[in-house]
Amino acid sequence: MLNFLYPSIIISTFFILYFGYQFLKGSITILKLLYWMIFGIYFTSLINFTFFPFPYQKLLIQIMIEDRLGHTHNFIPFKSIIDTFSSGSILLVLKQVAGNVLLFIPLGFALPILFFNISNRNTIVIGFTLSLAIELIQASIGMFLGYNYRSCDIDDILLNTIGTIIGLAIYKTSSTYFKNFEEIIDKNLTS
Repeated sequence: MLNFLYPSIIISTFFILYFGYQFLKGSITILKLLYWMIFGIYFTSLINFTFFPFPYQKLLIQIMIEDRLGHTHNFIPFKSIIDTFSSGSILLVLKQVAGNVLLFIPLGFALPILFFNISNRNTIVIGFTLSLAIELIQASIGMFLGYNYRSCDIDDILLNTIGTIIGLAIYKTSSTYFKNFEEIIDKNLTS
């Protein structure tokens, strides 16, 4: 299985070089650079959680296909959520339902910080679109491999979008304090 070490190095290098250059050019403040670096850590973690470890060994893939160890896709809204709650396992509920919500809360919180003029609607649309893209990529990789190493689940999109909305709500309720904090930090860094 391919772990996330090398892809994370590539993604982190991109964030450091691009936003470091933007800072040196004077296009962003040191605080905005810090925000982008934190977002880079979040984004690499999101990629790690949703795509890795990635199977690439032919023998492993063959065994997974022969033993029917792939995941099933779910295109029926609320089916996997209901199944998860019906299982009676608190750990499964936390992992599947709460995990999918928590995974996108940072996105809903970060987008208004990184893009000051972004609307609430666009923040939610970006969260939905990113979640949809992840699910479609997981399904496409499964088709390419010949078995579903990750499931494509409509409920994941729903839960991820709810996470984005919660993150946005947290930002909105704390934005006054957050802007005051930014002003204090910017003032101290520039003086």
